[in-house]
Amino acid sequence: MITIVISKDERRLKEALTQILRQEGYNVSNAADEDGAIKIVGSAGGIGPDRLKDKIIELEDSLYKEKRGELYKFILETIEKPLLEHTLERTEGNQLKAAKILGINRNTMRSKIKRLGIDAKRWRVSNGK
Repeated sequence: MITIVISKDERRLKEALTQILRQEGYNVSNAADEDGAIKIVGSAGGIGPDRLKDKIIELEDSLYKEKRGELYKFILETIEKPLLEHTLERTEGNQLKAAKILGINRNTMRSKIKRLGIDAKRWRVSNGK
C-alpha cells in the first residue's frame, strides 16, 4: 500500500490526484479523507509504480501552470507541516533528534514548529514525573 499525505487545506489537490489515480485503475481508499492521506491499496489494471510516478509528475506540471510564481511556497506548505509532525512523532517530541533526522539546525526546527503552529509536546512520552 502507498500512502500520500496532503495538507488538509488542499482539498482540490487531493481530489485531483484521487481522480487521476482512479482513472488509471488504482484502488484508492476513501477511509482516509479526514487525515489528509490518500491510500492506494492496489491496482486493478496492473499499472506499475513508473506509471504512478508519471501521473504525479503530470499533476505537478498542472500545478506549475496554475501556481506560477508560487509553486515553491505551495509545495513547501503542503509537505512541511506533515513532515515535521511525523518526525516529531517518531522522536516522541524530541526536537533535537527530529532536527538531526531532517538535517536542519535545532533553532531552525524550533522556529518552523512555532511558525507552523505545531504542538511538539503532544508526542512527548510521560516518564511518571
